[in-house]
Amino acid sequence: MNTVISTASKSEKKSLMRFFKQQGYSASLLGYDNTYLMKYSGEIIGAVIISGLAENNPQLFLHALVIKKEFRQKKLASQLLEYALCQHATQQVICFADETLTHFYQLNNFSQLTQHQLLKPLLRRYLGYKKTNNALLVFSRVI
Repeated sequence: MNTVISTASKSEKKSLMRFFKQQGYSASLLGYDNTYLMKYSGEIIGAVIISGLAENNPQLFLHALVIKKEFRQKKLASQLLEYALCQHATQQVICFADETLTHFYQLNNFSQLTQHQLLKPLLRRYLGYKKTNNALLVFSRVI
């Protein structure tokens, strides 16, 4: 499959948000965002956002990793994730995921953290998410 992965331009933000909505995913830009797209035949089939949440925040937040349903189970999420992470190779990238995704994140060089290892901006966000998903885990990319 011939896909193209790139950093989203400002002009692609509307298409990106439309993509998330079409996939039934409620994504939002959080500030200090870097957005990466995967396209096939010019159509967005995957996206991920890495956000800083605050200026010079040493912990970046990976969220909104979504692959269009008919393109799943083809290792495309791993390819998109690898591209995005290479853009932040010297920074700690953290994500929150349901425990059912543990294997996926471990295969992609993430390790599990405790909430006590999160700095304030991410800890507040994690505790808010944890209220609605008690099976939520914290992962960090191994640098």
